[in-house]
Amino acid sequence: MSLSHALTEIVTPAVLSVFKEAEVSEISVRFDPAVHGGAITVSLTAEDEHFSDLVVQGDVDGYSVEDWRERLRSNMADFVAESRFGWGQNRGV
Repeated sequence: MSLSHALTEIVTPAVLSVFKEAEVSEISVRFDPAVHGGAITVSLTAEDEHFSDLVVQGDVDGYSVEDWRERLRSNMADFVAESRFGWGQNRGV
């Protein structure tokens, strides 16, 4: 999967479903060939708290774009629920 495809089909929809407008102040999506057979990762800052996760792992077969998107959305929702700014909130469900 290309970096641009992962950004438009996985990262952007997940971010939009979990975070409120203006909560995310910084986001980075990158390809790292040394991680998990070639992985795409995301890092972001929301309300001065940092989140990082794998978007796509190159060495995992059988996952669809929808599977990767739901995995990332779920991890972002967990991050918000455990953060100072969104403690206990269940977002993006």
